Order: sequence, then structure tokens, then C-alpha cells
Amino acid sequence: MNLIEKYSGFIFDLDGVIYLDKVLLPFSKSIINTISKNNKPYLFMTNDSTLSPAAYSTLLKSLGIPCAKRQIITPLTNFFDIVGKNKKSVNVLALTSKKIKNVLKKNAQINLVDAKNDYKKAELVLVAGSMEFNYEDLMYACLSIQNGSRVYATSVDNTYPSKLGNLPATGSIVAAIRKATDCKVLNLGKPSLKIFNLALKQLDCPRQETLMIGDNLKTDIYGAQSSAIDAALVLTGKTNIETAKESKIKATFILNNLKDMNKRK
Repeated sequence: MNLIEKYSGFIFDLDGVIYLDKVLLPFSKSIINTISKNNKPYLFMTNDSTLSPAAYSTLLKSLGIPCAKRQIITPLTNFFDIVGKNKKSVNVLALTSKKIKNVLKKNAQINLVDAKNDYKKAELVLVAGSMEFNYEDLMYACLSIQNGSRVYATSVDNTYPSKLGNLPATGSIVAAIRKATDCKVLNLGKPSLKIFNLALKQLDCPRQETLMIGDNLKTDIYGAQSSAIDAALVLTGKTNIETAKESKIKATFILNNLKDMNKRK
């Protein structure tokens, strides 16, 4: 029995699993097509919040992978769920890209505050790594926190995989903020239990019949196992076999690439 036959539902990470630098990795398309032909549910869960769920859906479809907006789970999904439970709107200082700020503006319960003029009004600071991050962002985030703002991060990943190597991610920005403020940070992304529970709810598949496929031991694999979900580590992204063998975090399966999902276990 191969992994596609063994499990009823699948959660895929994106960077390092489905694509690298937004270029499809080998066998991504064929594996998703096989799962789809078997009428088994799947979704994609990423800590990368540089794009909105709708934009990720559009990107994947442009790469030839069937994906509806509801099949994308990001830390923003988690953030909107948290904010949606509030009885009133909340003032947010967002350290994100302009694209994500535009997405946040569409949520009626979120009031984006101007960093320079209104940082004292911020109730929440939302940190999401972007190429637009600068020292001024760091300064006003720290000032908001000193004035009582809580801090949410789309992830605490220090790096993300690319063809150049592992590049600084949101966790590196969070580390700078923590160094200056010693604040507590709520992680909205993997490995938090809440984002895995949101994914399971959307997937509508029993926990014990679900497989997480990821390339990051500390987020994908640890998060899945903490949520009582089996996990397959694929070696096409952040983690190599030497690191996997040395780590205390052990995946249920180790795959050289996604084609190994078709191999008999």
C-alpha cells in the first residue's frame, strides 16, 4: 500500500514541497492529480504570508495545480479567525507587504493604524516578513509594544528555502523585536495547534487518516505530530537526510521527493 492509498486526506506545505521560488518541483503536479483522481481531499498550508489565500490559489492554478481559495490555509486564515471572535473592531499595526495590507483592509473588524502617527493606538502588532521591512517598521513596532500592544507573528521560521539557500524569514524579524522589547509573541503559523485544527476542519477528514507533507522538521513535522497527525518529510526543500537523521524530531516517513508517495510502504 502506498501513501496515497493509505491516507484519506492530505495537507501539503508549499515552499520546498510543491515549488521552490514559485517554480514547480518535480512530481508535484502528477501527485496532486493522482490524489484528485482518487477523490481524496487535499489542501495547502503555508507559513508564508506574502500572498493572500486567494493569490496563492491563483498562483497554483497558473502552475497547473487545481486549487480553490478554500484549499489554502495561511497564518492570515488563523488571524482572521481570531479577530472574527472579537465583538468589536481592533486597531492593528501591520508589518507586512502592501499586498497583505490591502487584504487586511477588506476585513471590517480590522483598523490598520498609521505607524508614524498612530502607533500608540495599536492594540495588536501583526508581523509578517516582507521585502519591504525596514528599520522604521522595527522602531514603531517596538514603540507600540511598549505602549501595550500584543504581538502576533505569521510564523517564527527564521529562514525559508530558495535556490540561493535558506533566506531570512519572519522569525528573524520577530527575533529583532524580541531583542528590543522582550515581548511575548503568539505564533499564528505552523507548528501551532490552532492552525492545524483549522486545516483539519477545512479538510473534513479524520485526524488519524490525514497525512502532512512538509520539508521543515520544526514546523511541518513537529506541528503535525503535536496535533496527532502522521507526517512525511520530503527532502526537496529545507531539510537534508543528514539533518533528518540527527534531529530529535522524527517524521513518520522520509521521502526523497513527492514521487515516493506512490511507492509501496
